[in-house]
Amino acid sequence: MQLAQQASVPEVERDTPAQDVLEGVSSLIRAVRCIEHRHLWPDSGLRRADASVLKVLAKDGEQRGGEIATKLGVDASVVSRQLTTLEADGLVSRRPDPADARVSLVALSPIGRQRLEALYAGYTRHLRSALADWNDDDMAAAAETLRKVAGAVTAAATSVRRPTTSTGER
Repeated sequence: MQLAQQASVPEVERDTPAQDVLEGVSSLIRAVRCIEHRHLWPDSGLRRADASVLKVLAKDGEQRGGEIATKLGVDASVVSRQLTTLEADGLVSRRPDPADARVSLVALSPIGRQRLEALYAGYTRHLRSALADWNDDDMAAAAETLRKVAGAVTAAATSVRRPTTSTGER
């Protein structure tokens, strides 16, 4: 896929380097979603949102649903509904938090880990095939650049505060 050579929105001043990054990221997201829809999601038994929750648990271990929501940048009620479904599907388990029995600790179940690993193994195979002419150094450099972009955008997003209304609400 090629990056667009003209402004995405006519009459909007073009900041070429920033726009190229934005368009490159957008193209990458579309390409990944294409692989997901055609090859990965139908066979995995997972939805994208499920995989996100399971990935947080695989990476950071047992934790409260509110912590998962914070890491994903979504409302706790969203994660709570997801966890109910994931628990019913046997992909996560919950137990009372010893520090506060009103709250549950959520852990990735063995079958949840197995499905997540199978999904990411599929991603890896497709990516390795798509980038067959790239050497490992090229892939490492691309990964580092993508991490830097994601980190900078995430940091900027978390530092931006929504304006408050006259009632003080956000």
